[in-house]
Amino acid sequence: MRASDAILEHATGAYLRSCSRLGLLSPQRLPDADVSVLLLSTVDDSWIRVMRQDAARVPGAPVPVVMIADGITERQLSLAVEYGLTTFLYRGDLDLDRLVDAVVETGAGRCRMPDDLVAHLIAELGRQQRRQTLTDLAHRDGLLVREIEVLRMLSEGMNTVEIADKMSYSERTIKGIIHEAVKRLRVRNRTQAVAYAIRTGIF
Repeated sequence: MRASDAILEHATGAYLRSCSRLGLLSPQRLPDADVSVLLLSTVDDSWIRVMRQDAARVPGAPVPVVMIADGITERQLSLAVEYGLTTFLYRGDLDLDRLVDAVVETGAGRCRMPDDLVAHLIAELGRQQRRQTLTDLAHRDGLLVREIEVLRMLSEGMNTVEIADKMSYSERTIKGIIHEAVKRLRVRNRTQAVAYAIRTGIF
């Protein structure tokens, strides 16, 4: 966990360490983490650079990021999602128990974004891919029915354990399906995949 204010980082870190549901690692051990937490007053370009550097430190997909801040611009949001942002919470709506819940849910594979930010993501994907129809997608990327189903359940807030139980697969298989869907859609992570699927009318 990192914060833009040293006192806030110390206080929040102390609370998270006391929570039996979590284990807190140092920033140097980021590649071993299930979730990265950024607690910020203002999202500026320096924090976007931190996220880019973090993503470069981890082979494959970036560590899922939970970001808490007063706000974020559309440009910053697009970049942050590319570098692993999975959950965003407005600081004014947050307490420590909700932060713990968000970290646990993100670690379990859930995405949590305010409606206004989801709308921004969908609009951005639309600008990039507005000419592509669902038929083109299926033909070009060969998205499988089970991949569409998994993305749909992710969009409904289900985590990988719940999806595995519903589909009678192992959690490892579900994570593999998500990984393949992300590759086929040529996006960076599951958040972008879900936003893309909504935008293109897959479900």
